[in-house]
Amino acid sequence: MKTPSQPAHAVDRPALRRKLDAVVDHDIALIVAPAGSGKSVLLAQWAGSHPELQFVWLEIAPSDDDPVRFARRLLKGLAGVDPAIVDVSALTSIHGEGLGDAFLDDLAIQMTELPEVIVVLEDLHHLSNAALISDLARLSELLPRNVHLVLSSRADLPIAWSRQRMRLDVMEIRQVDLAFDDRDSAELLERITGQSFSADSVTALVNRTEGWAAGLQLAGMTLRRHEDPGDFVTQFSGTDRLIADYLSEEVLQAQSGDRRQLLIQMSVTEEMSADLIGYLTGTPNVQGILEELERESMFLVPLDSSRKWYRFHHLFRDLLRFRLRAEDPGLESLLLHKAADWYLDHGEADVAIECLMSARDWDGALELILVRGSEVFERGEMATAIRWLSHIPEFVRADQHEVNLLLGLLLGTEGQAAAAEDIARRVRVHPGASLGEAACAQVFLASLAQFRANHEMSIEMAREALVMLDGLNDDEPMPAVMNLGDVDSLRTMALISGGRSHFLAGQLGEARTWLTSGLASTGAAYSVWRVSGLGSLALVEAWSGNTDQAETLGNEALAIAGSVGMLAHPSTADAYLAITLAALERGEPRRAAISLHEGTLHAEANRRTQLAWVAHLGLALLRAADGELDQSVAILTSQPRPAGPPPPIVDERLRALEIHLLRRRGHLAEASRVSERISVDSEILRFERVALALSAGQHDIARKLMDSAPSRADPDNPAAGLRAELQLAWAASAEGSAGTSQRHLLRALELGSTHSLVEIFVQAGPPVVQLVAGLPGERTAFREIILRRSRQLHSPASSEGLVDPLTDRELEILSYLPSRYTNAEMAQRCYVSVNTIKTHMTHIYRKLDVANRSSAIRRAQDLGVL
Repeated sequence: MKTPSQPAHAVDRPALRRKLDAVVDHDIALIVAPAGSGKSVLLAQWAGSHPELQFVWLEIAPSDDDPVRFARRLLKGLAGVDPAIVDVSALTSIHGEGLGDAFLDDLAIQMTELPEVIVVLEDLHHLSNAALISDLARLSELLPRNVHLVLSSRADLPIAWSRQRMRLDVMEIRQVDLAFDDRDSAELLERITGQSFSADSVTALVNRTEGWAAGLQLAGMTLRRHEDPGDFVTQFSGTDRLIADYLSEEVLQAQSGDRRQLLIQMSVTEEMSADLIGYLTGTPNVQGILEELERESMFLVPLDSSRKWYRFHHLFRDLLRFRLRAEDPGLESLLLHKAADWYLDHGEADVAIECLMSARDWDGALELILVRGSEVFERGEMATAIRWLSHIPEFVRADQHEVNLLLGLLLGTEGQAAAAEDIARRVRVHPGASLGEAACAQVFLASLAQFRANHEMSIEMAREALVMLDGLNDDEPMPAVMNLGDVDSLRTMALISGGRSHFLAGQLGEARTWLTSGLASTGAAYSVWRVSGLGSLALVEAWSGNTDQAETLGNEALAIAGSVGMLAHPSTADAYLAITLAALERGEPRRAAISLHEGTLHAEANRRTQLAWVAHLGLALLRAADGELDQSVAILTSQPRPAGPPPPIVDERLRALEIHLLRRRGHLAEASRVSERISVDSEILRFERVALALSAGQHDIARKLMDSAPSRADPDNPAAGLRAELQLAWAASAEGSAGTSQRHLLRALELGSTHSLVEIFVQAGPPVVQLVAGLPGERTAFREIILRRSRQLHSPASSEGLVDPLTDRELEILSYLPSRYTNAEMAQRCYVSVNTIKTHMTHIYRKLDVANRSSAIRRAQDLGVL
């Protein structure tokens, strides 16, 4: 990361440096002043005077409105201070609304491990993303004591700092503080011109520029070549903008023809290096010229201590760019194209695209975006690519279906499902679209299944997509949409999307068939599709009670994601949630906490509302599994909840859980009223209705409900089979048929043992647990697990006796400590970073008031939380 160096002509301002020193006693420093006020120079001087402090320096550009790009730049800077910092930029809400709570919380945890560091965000006025700016305010409140934030901008940010000001956490420097007085102005003028000026002349210049640093610098550069300095001072007047325009022209006209032409050509790029400028202009010894221009105070700002990269002061560059366009528009385009070639050769496609956009070479920019767009897709920088495409005039891309398909895919991946669907539909029905483009559009429409509430429509879209793909000729040209438009890849997308739609619609058998076919298809070799398909199939198996298969598939998905650096990618959400549900079915709620947290974050990252409902259900089930029934009820009935209606498979489970919670809390009459209002019938709702009738002593109603159930068991859904056997055992026991009850109970125990389905027994309630406890014969290991889990549920261990209670995630990490897994092994098992494990361990030790792992185990056992 480039850290600005102090300019050669800079005047030391110790009073202001001392004021900035106070930032280590505050959380935030604000520097707000117009362009040319000396903000950057002051910060460079201050950083240079504190070699003992660590700095992370970001010069903000308009492209940083993309929250993923901003997050990645910030994390890269922090990693320069501590390489253990983990890139969690994909935790940002990639739908472009800001960094998001998940990223900010994780970043705050990671920053506690840093040495004392100053984070400088310069030129923040370039940000227009209101959500991102708001998140910067929240970040300032989350900063640990060892991290301090310096914000520099030309204008006040739309942030209310009242709370921080009341706590004296904000130190502010404004235009009035930065204004040069007579002494500083005299020193600056002498440094630039090499001569002294009378006190009256200096005072006159200070008065006319109001101490504005850029105005004084421009005046000094003009005085250096003026025959009558006194006359110049007398005539000199005007506003800041007029001063800048007038004096910049004076400075530029004073250069030799060759030097003036070089300056104008150099302005074509935002940042400059000798290699880049030499390539653009053919000028030899550019490094020497850059250093000479800096010594001559030609508004050249060094961007690193090695003087490799520079930029012009913004005001001066504005003038140079204006002159370039006015004098030779064709030259500007030529230089921008050459710059694009140079950046491409140096592996910076993003900057190359920006150059082509500046040159208004829409076709060249589009070609590069289409070819290199998959890099953006895999990095999650959707907002950047969307900005590029949106800036291309509508008339250019109106009939370019490849471009519109790319924009639709990016919008969909970013979470703007409605906009993505509109674009894909237009391509799908456009009379000028090729068969390949129409098929691609149809696949993209089907792929929005986890965003769309109408799952039958999504299923039909997937079916139609497969028909269209099968009807294509082998030689049919396909759109080059981020290298994802080939037939094999599209067929895999359609199959996985159809499988997801069937799952959300509650059709588990069909979902399994589609997803298995998708994973067996050629296109599943692409890691994103394979991770997605494995995770979705894992969800189907977890829902069906095939916990071993669910965990195997989920772990395989996350292992692949980890091997290609995609653990933070949204496509892993299905796998994390499947592992959560499997752990809950096994009766291991603590082990479900981290995977639920990760799955929720990744589902919400791009607004996959239908999957977010699965995570919402997972949280309610987790609270019930922890014995926190009131909290589980609150999750069902309170905000926040995912947007839109829940998918059918989640809706029936939520309704069943509501009846279950009322029954478990003893509110049988209310549970009955709720049940009567629900017109939907399903296997799990029927089980809860039978349990409610048996709890109320209504044995005849329970028997009628059981008799109305389909007679054929689904061998692929052991959870449903187990519930059927349990209700038969419970009913037979209530009717006094002990032998029949024991036969059904033994079948239930066999199913449960085979698939590790512990929680169904425990959540059914005390009557079922008592049947398990009273079953004649020697107790099996599985029966003991059920009884132990029941005792744990009804007498849960709690960390509430601690001053600072342990969180769910900390309790899960704590449960691994007796195993003596290393931090790396725990991270691998939880599919999180080693740094995350280390941070949680630090918090656990602090909360338990212990110094090491052995002490933590003993203390946790004493508290009953281990």
